[in-house]
Amino acid sequence: MQKNNNDIYSNELRVLYKLYKSQLPNSIILTGQDVDIITNIANNFASLVISKKLIQDYNEFKESIYNSHYQETQFLLKIEPIFLEDKQRFKKNIYREDIKHINHFFSTKDEVSQKRICIINLIDDFSLDAANSILKIIEEPNKNNHFIIVNHNKTRCLKTIVSRSHRIFFGKLSYDDYINFYKDSENEEYLNYLYKITNGSSFLTKKFIEFNFYEINDHFKALLNNQNKIKSNTASHYIDYLQKFKNIEQVIPVFLNYLQLLISNEVKTLCYSNENKLVIRLLNVYTIIESFNKNNMNLNLDFENIVISLFHKLKYE
Repeated sequence: MQKNNNDIYSNELRVLYKLYKSQLPNSIILTGQDVDIITNIANNFASLVISKKLIQDYNEFKESIYNSHYQETQFLLKIEPIFLEDKQRFKKNIYREDIKHINHFFSTKDEVSQKRICIINLIDDFSLDAANSILKIIEEPNKNNHFIIVNHNKTRCLKTIVSRSHRIFFGKLSYDDYINFYKDSENEEYLNYLYKITNGSSFLTKKFIEFNFYEINDHFKALLNNQNKIKSNTASHYIDYLQKFKNIEQVIPVFLNYLQLLISNEVKTLCYSNENKLVIRLLNVYTIIESFNKNNMNLNLDFENIVISLFHKLKYE
């Protein structure tokens, strides 16, 4: 994290500081939409706890959380999406078989006061059997074994896990914090637009900037407002654009999500201009994209066919 972001989530950090200074719960859930920032906080907090460093006050704690750098250690285990080398993509879900090593990690004997921490990033990706396995470990607590669970959608975490954990909600970034966090990433006008369509989500913004969707923004909006601009080779241009990225299976759902947010923003604007027919068409397009995204996740559809079908729908819907 950047040093000029030391005031982001200060209220939430104060809660975390109180937990740090008291008896640390066996399970802490950090819930919020900005999972990249929250994950950094989780990593650095875990590193601090494991290091046994003596923190004198909140400001020193905050400095450590924001400006330290996570380091691998035998006392820290991270559970994250698994990359499938043969398919060159990440698994969509984490199953019980993928996390069976957690029991071994926590059963390892250390010196009496040494803490072990397992960071789960994200619990949203866990299958029900995997989540229940985590629950079983939490239900049999050891004072030196702890979970720090990162959670994006609060409804995607088992209520039984929540009831046995201390949960901290991380709210939406303020506009000033959001702009400050990304001020070196993109031009301010586009950041303003991203803040608007993502509702200030740092997680989505990072993805949209990473995949350089700024390049297609104005062009796609023009296509939405005028079907005649969709030519026979339009889909091919977008396919070529997307093929530039190494992990295409990760890009497609983010791409479709971006188009949905872009459409949603256009609809909000048009609602004040009596463009009823266009609003209805855009809402239909939004539903079509949602269907493509859902089917892509469930069926692993070929991305070229998704893009070709999408622009065919856009042209003739």
